[in-house]
Amino acid sequence: MRNPGLDCLRGLAILLVIGNHLGIRIGLADTALANVLPHWLLMALNYNGGEGVTIFFVLSGFLIATRVMQCCGSLDNIQAVPFILHRGARILPCLLGLLAVIGILDWMGFKDYSFTKPGQSFLGAATAALGLYFNVWQANHGWSVAGITVLWSLSIEELFYLGFPSLCRVPKRILVGLLALLAVIAPLYHSQLHGNEIWREQATLTGFGTIAMGVLAAIIGSSLQLSRSVSIMIGTGGTCLMLAEILAPAAWWHAVGDTMFAMLIMGTAMLVLACHWLPMVGGVGSWWLRRMGQLSYEIYLTHMFVVMAAVRLFRANDLPLAQGWMVYPICLVLIWLLGEAIFRLFSRPVAAFLDQHFVRLRKSDAGPVSV
Repeated sequence: MRNPGLDCLRGLAILLVIGNHLGIRIGLADTALANVLPHWLLMALNYNGGEGVTIFFVLSGFLIATRVMQCCGSLDNIQAVPFILHRGARILPCLLGLLAVIGILDWMGFKDYSFTKPGQSFLGAATAALGLYFNVWQANHGWSVAGITVLWSLSIEELFYLGFPSLCRVPKRILVGLLALLAVIAPLYHSQLHGNEIWREQATLTGFGTIAMGVLAAIIGSSLQLSRSVSIMIGTGGTCLMLAEILAPAAWWHAVGDTMFAMLIMGTAMLVLACHWLPMVGGVGSWWLRRMGQLSYEIYLTHMFVVMAAVRLFRANDLPLAQGWMVYPICLVLIWLLGEAIFRLFSRPVAAFLDQHFVRLRKSDAGPVSV
């Protein structure tokens, strides 16, 4: 059963990612919106893509650990092979499809999708993506072509889940200690990264710690049932921490550094727990955000095709930058339609086919969908 609050949170995360990738090319602060909206808000809408991925990581750890406990009774009952095969059935079809499209576009010489930087090639990128070290490859070779730069987070996430069944086998107290240690290390390690901008954003250990925070939240959520008033207080506190980081001006970062990153991780975990303890009923006005969240994997992998095409058309028609804000709603609609089509026509039926004919999961096996 879906949780509308968590779907909305995923929807917010994917909007932050899309806003970042559009903002790099057509910044809202350079458009006519700068005359009516505050600068800090426009900057927040454009430059929080990394925060969006952080939210995804926490949600991923929470949702997958929660599903395992619901299906298996406890984390240590997880069955490694069915779990990993199901992950593959959900992740691989869209991933392989994306790589195939990028390979064809590179071969055809499309500018935005051609590997022209020294040390980069489609074969190297594809090998890194399938080998789950794309973040390392990208940190060593520079930003990749537009369509697959997003695969860095998928590499970190799936590498974590390859070891997740083994991690779940350790005694619960030790498991909680390890997860807490990873969660604490994440912002500390992040604060020590300097020089390589890509690695600072895409470090494996930081990602592991963020996902671990989500798993830890799932364990807490399954062990405790707090009153409504306490849950609301936790959710409110988490929301404030998240917004403080997302909306913070650059001066705040200079003042407190990576404490802001720790605030985001903690705040997200608190809000996720509040949504878990107080599942809300999805309202009519939030359906579009919930649907964006439900399609987040398909949208995450494919939105750059829409972004790059829209930006190219905008520039080709020599439109004034002041009108650039109009690209955003058009892109959002097209991105949603593309994600919907891929989900309905490709990823969902293919995943169902693979599960039915090859994975053959029993009801007691873990079967979470990916974020």
